[in-house]
Amino acid sequence: MKKITIDPKIFISPPYWKCPKCSAPSSFGVLMVCQQHYVRRCRNCWHTSDFPLPPLNKKVIYIDQFAVSNMMKALNPKTKAYQKETLAPFWLRLFERLDSLSKLQLIICPYSGFHIEESLLSFHFGSLKQMYELLSGGLSFYDHQTIERFQICEHAQNWLSRKPNKKLKLDTNSVIAGNINAWQDKFMISMNFPDKEDWTEDLRKVREKTHKGLARVFQRWQVEKNRNFKDWYEEESMAFGRTALQVYFSHLTKLAEISSGRTKLTISSLLPPSPVILVRSIFEVFRRAEIQDSEIIPKTVQYLVSPSLKNVPFNKISSMLYAALARKAAAGRKKPPNLGLATDIKIISVLLPYCDAMFVDNECHAYLREKPLFQAISGYKTRIFSQNTKQEFLEYLDKIESEASVKHLRKVKEVYGETCPEPYTTLYEKHEPQY
Repeated sequence: MKKITIDPKIFISPPYWKCPKCSAPSSFGVLMVCQQHYVRRCRNCWHTSDFPLPPLNKKVIYIDQFAVSNMMKALNPKTKAYQKETLAPFWLRLFERLDSLSKLQLIICPYSGFHIEESLLSFHFGSLKQMYELLSGGLSFYDHQTIERFQICEHAQNWLSRKPNKKLKLDTNSVIAGNINAWQDKFMISMNFPDKEDWTEDLRKVREKTHKGLARVFQRWQVEKNRNFKDWYEEESMAFGRTALQVYFSHLTKLAEISSGRTKLTISSLLPPSPVILVRSIFEVFRRAEIQDSEIIPKTVQYLVSPSLKNVPFNKISSMLYAALARKAAAGRKKPPNLGLATDIKIISVLLPYCDAMFVDNECHAYLREKPLFQAISGYKTRIFSQNTKQEFLEYLDKIESEASVKHLRKVKEVYGETCPEPYTTLYEKHEPQY
């Protein structure tokens, strides 16, 4: 058995001060950084003291998977793009800006389930995971079904109160696991996934099925010359609630068949699809509003087929993006949607209202700049960028740092050291552990 001896002093890191108790020079270092304070301890006498930290107001920035991938390749010597030097300098520059601002406690780039899923389909899963976890500071968005459920349940309450047009709260803290404005600790613990082969195969099947379905709808749009944006928007926005109901009642039928012995019980039948969980959550909203049990299902059906669902942010944004695609198809676009477009639309529609900025692909960015999408999202604080506006994105990031107070920057260096803003460009180099 290999024996490893860990010296507790390794957890005390610079910057060092003179110890206020034993007066040992350069011994009073940082032991840990907590959400609103940090702790110093002397490496000589173990004297320990807490120091308060000021509140933060970090910008929440979502970085799409293709950008995560390109930044990874810009740093990782094992990738062909790095070896052949085919990547634009922008991707290294973008990483340096994001990583530096994150270390300066000015931004946070939470990762999402979409990052995980798309990374699982890559040969560079581990490297991609390192990249998005580093920039996220360990924070992540809840899965998109959960965020959709939050919005629907709040809107259902408004609908019951006869205020279906009331704006939702859209609190960013409510959709992110972790404290956005916490000071980051110097250590971050990451866990590797178990064998992912089964997961990746299932993901590929779901993605291909979704893509084929969208391709079929795209072909239909191409011949719908007599329809306009509003027609497609109405169709898409009304489809969400009806689909949820169809899935829910189909699930009930399957359970009845299992109960009667006509259908065999499987593990998948025990796990309800996300629309079933959504419908059950609406039931709970109505129960809390003291709706009679006999009226809950009819009331839920009435709600999910009502036009007021167009007021739910994710449904409105998603429906408009698909309507924009339909408009392009009917106008003569020949090229079908790519494999990742459905995912891109889901990401934007669910997360846009909660972010200060998003870096997305060129196609979706172009749709968001068209009428009436531009007007629809103008009520949100979110700035949208893509490769077509990459210089503007770098300027936006530079401005964040330029607006940081001298007092804030001084406190950051007190906690993390003078070199803390330096980007971690050696992320993919081997670092020998020290004990």
